Order: sequence, then C-alpha cells, then structure tokens
Amino acid sequence: MTFDCTVRSCTVSSLNPLRTYQTMVTMRIYEEAVGAAVETGEVHGEMHLGIGQEAVAAALAAALRPEDAIVSTHRPHLHALAHGVDPVAMLAELLERDGLSRGKGGHMHLFAPERNFMCTGIVGAGAPIAAGYALALRGTGAVAVAVAGDGAMNQGAVLETLNLAALWNLPMVFLVEDNGYGISVRREDASAGVLAERGGSFGIPGATCDGTDPQAVLDALEPAFARARGGEGPAVVVAEVYRFRGHYEGDADQYRSPEEKASWMGEDRDPVHRQRALLVAQGTDASDIEAAETAAAATVGGWLAAARALPMPDPARVREDVIA
Repeated sequence: MTFDCTVRSCTVSSLNPLRTYQTMVTMRIYEEAVGAAVETGEVHGEMHLGIGQEAVAAALAAALRPEDAIVSTHRPHLHALAHGVDPVAMLAELLERDGLSRGKGGHMHLFAPERNFMCTGIVGAGAPIAAGYALALRGTGAVAVAVAGDGAMNQGAVLETLNLAALWNLPMVFLVEDNGYGISVRREDASAGVLAERGGSFGIPGATCDGTDPQAVLDALEPAFARARGGEGPAVVVAEVYRFRGHYEGDADQYRSPEEKASWMGEDRDPVHRQRALLVAQGTDASDIEAAETAAAATVGGWLAAARALPMPDPARVREDVIA
C-alpha cells in the first residue's frame, strides 16, 4: 500500500528554504560539537551522531505539533531538537552534567516528559512505547512518532507494534531512517522486500522518500500525519539517508567502502550542502546565507557555554528517581 494524497485532498506545506537551511546548519554544528567533546574526553562511552541526517529532522520540525509525541532511537539528538526539547539541558546530559535526565541517562536515555519525548538504545524497542503514547493520544488529533533504523524493521517488537497499531487504529507514524546499515550489516544482506511495505499486510500504507531533501521528507510525512490525525490509523515513512560517521564515535567503519562514502557524502548528496545549493540557485543573497550560518554557530556556541556552566551530578542524589 502506498499513499494517495488525492484521496484525502491533502495539501503539502512548502518549507522556507533559508530558515530550513539555518535549522540544518544548527543541527550539524550541534552534532559536530558533541563529536568534538568525545574526542577530547569530555564525553565517555558510546556516542551515536546524526550527522548527514539533518534533512529528516528539519522536516520533522515542520510536521510535529507541541502535543505530539516522539520516541527516538540510537541517534536521538536531532529529533529532540526538532520537537523543541531544551537544547542546553540535552547538551548538559551529553556532557555528563546535571542535564535533561539529571546526569543519569546519558545520550541514549534522554527524557523530556513536558515535550512527550524519549528515546531508547534498544533496537526496535521504541515502537511499542510510541504505541503507548498513541493509545493515550487517540482521539485528540495528536500523533505519536516511532523512529527506527532499517535494522530495527526486522525486530519482532516493531512488527508486533505494526499489528497492534493497525488493529487499534492508533494515530502513529513509523519513521524509518534507512541509512543502509544495521550497525555494520548491509540492509541488502539482512532485510527482504521493501521496508515501506512492511505494514502492507496489516493495511498500513507506506512511502519512501529522499532523506537528504527536507522538502521531499515533508512531502512524505504530511500525508502520514494527516492520516493519523484524521483517525485513519498508522502509516510508515522510510527516509533514505546516510550517516557520515561510523555507527558510533570510534567505529573503525571498515565495512563501508571509500567509494560509497564519497558518493553519499559529496556536496551533491550532503543534505546541508544541497540545501545551500538550493538557496544559491534560487538567487538568495549571499549575505543572508552567511548570516544564517553565523547565527547557527553563535546559537550552538551559546548552548555549549550554558551547558558547561551547569554542575556535575550530585552523587548524593544517585538513588533519587529509582522506583523499586
């Protein structure tokens, strides 16, 4: 099953190209700053960055409403920014300070209840949690988004949730960021069929889009959101993207060839460079483009300074928030 916009006479919004570019540059600089903190030893443990996947998050920012919910996965930072999660508190958490989860969650356990946002590092485990959000939001016009990677689409939890979402007519959007690899295993070696059609046997429509183009992503997301908000049930959207870093910071990344990486990471497919090229092609004044880039850098710099000014977690509070 695929989307047919004519059935619902849906209209797709047009993104503001310059504002979208500034959003994407801000996201890129944000992730680069976190990556730099890993290299200097300010951050310990695994860190998964969303560099190269900014177009999806920029489209999400346009599609989401404050009352919506989103459950993210290994690369959650950009989705959190898209949904208005406090960027300073999140940076503080990533920098191992008293941040979003009081320094107890780290990068793959970010929680912002006031924004209906959370994430989990367990592959595919976010889908049933998002279904819980969707069940609570049913009938309100709000939507729950379950973000997954291509590898997660082979997990039983995701397939079971697709079944329940259809059975209970839940207002859900399954957003798949297909970067071609489940950690180090190529999608072609692990996933049969077409990912966007995984919900077809349950009557769930799906769509595949160019995940390096924010407008293309929004064009796919809006019919899915409209379907969910209108009480018509869940939908699947697969965005074809590419992660510019290894699966985690420090990953030797020997399973991807230099030719493949060069093909995806060149200026013609890098989502940030593509958006900048669009602005140039549209005749946007160079000073406006530079101003957007300067503003993005200043914004992230301010967030970093504020996050680093927050205290380290107090060891005396280690047993707080523990339920049992």
